[in-house]
Amino acid sequence: MYLNNITSKKPKQILKELVIFFYIYMILEGILRKWLIPTLNKEIYFLKDFFLICIYSYAFKHKFLFDKKISKIFTIIIIFILFFGAIGYNFNKIEVLSFIAGSRSYFLFVPLFFIIIHTFSIEDIKKFVKINLYFILPYYILVLFQTYSPYDDYINSGYKSLVQNPERPSAYFTYITQNTYYFLFLITSYYSYLNCQSSLGKKKLFLSGVLIFLLMGIMILLKSRAVYVYTFAIIFYSTYINLVSNENKSLKFKKLIIILVFTPIFFIVNTSLFEKQYKFSAERINKDDYKSLSLFKEYSENEIKNNFIIRILEKFDDTDNTYSSVRDFCSKNSSICRVINEIYFVPTLKYSSLFGEGIGAGTSMVAHLRDNQQFHLGEAENHRVIGELGYLFGTILVLLKYLFFIFLNLKFFFSKKITNKLFLFPFLIFVTVTFLIGPITYTTSFISFICWFALGILFASTNENKNIS
Repeated sequence: MYLNNITSKKPKQILKELVIFFYIYMILEGILRKWLIPTLNKEIYFLKDFFLICIYSYAFKHKFLFDKKISKIFTIIIIFILFFGAIGYNFNKIEVLSFIAGSRSYFLFVPLFFIIIHTFSIEDIKKFVKINLYFILPYYILVLFQTYSPYDDYINSGYKSLVQNPERPSAYFTYITQNTYYFLFLITSYYSYLNCQSSLGKKKLFLSGVLIFLLMGIMILLKSRAVYVYTFAIIFYSTYINLVSNENKSLKFKKLIIILVFTPIFFIVNTSLFEKQYKFSAERINKDDYKSLSLFKEYSENEIKNNFIIRILEKFDDTDNTYSSVRDFCSKNSSICRVINEIYFVPTLKYSSLFGEGIGAGTSMVAHLRDNQQFHLGEAENHRVIGELGYLFGTILVLLKYLFFIFLNLKFFFSKKITNKLFLFPFLIFVTVTFLIGPITYTTSFISFICWFALGILFASTNENKNIS
């Protein structure tokens, strides 16, 4: 009977269910690796490849991969990246494996993005986003238990071997950065769902308050600086898009109450409830090792001569110090310095070769296969891309990525054809920041997956020129 039910469904519906299954599996993967079958940690890591091969094969068979124009453009770009990414390898047995592993780190989840834009409708995405809101409560409970449990407790498995800062909970995942991106996706889903509501009765207002309280609690318990920046950006853009929307004043007022009143109130409440955790996050601000950043090494003695920039910087500084050089700026604002360092990749150019060391050469997997580390730049994704693809094509690719997301933002801001902006703007922020700064090409973990997944949501939502209500 179950098999008959599957065979009676249309291929598009089956693919939708497979994609949702894989989304859930990517969360379960960490649970399997950390708690249920830790002895098969490495084998489970590659199990997703098998699932993806099955999903991609089915999609290819039923022509749900390359029918859209955007997927054809992406495929052409990928072919060019693979070509230039292959030049750095010598192609003996180990080098072939390294090329495959490096290509995997870049493109494992890209076909999933193709499938989403071919199969999902606005209504499908609306339902999916709503379902994600049910995941917030169990997530809150898990993070709360991890926070107050000893580091060597079973619920905190995976800390010592895979997490550098064990005082930060990793939830379902094997390291904390994945946890951060999962939270960001959930809070993006919440504000998207809120923005597109056509009515807000007492029940929805109450539930919104509960969800905001839980999300603010998770944000503080995670002790991550990035979540504060993302959340502020989403709140800012959600406020803007609601103010300029054509909704009736009563509905607009209720949404703004939730965004601008509920959110700060419940944030303050949670800072009191979790005072120790909040102070930990506050103390981490501007505590980066800025001296190791290429921006600092290259320009530390350069003077900041623009008076306007100096006045802006001093306005956010409680001391009487003045900003006379990049050294001063980085010493007082190391977190911002780190972000600028990621975006401004120019200092890396003189340390890279014309065609680079090969695609994925900076990843741990390729380093293991080659039995050497060509270079190590960690989460500095754009710098690593330059090192892997060379200063010729690597620079073109990074600039192309920047231009693509600038164009994407301009399109969503000014295009009158996109009528469901209330729903899309939080996802626009999510994908813009994650693709410009987030480490999406050196890992095949939940981070890379959720970035491509969210981009698929963004493009699939524009397939139909309808409002979400």
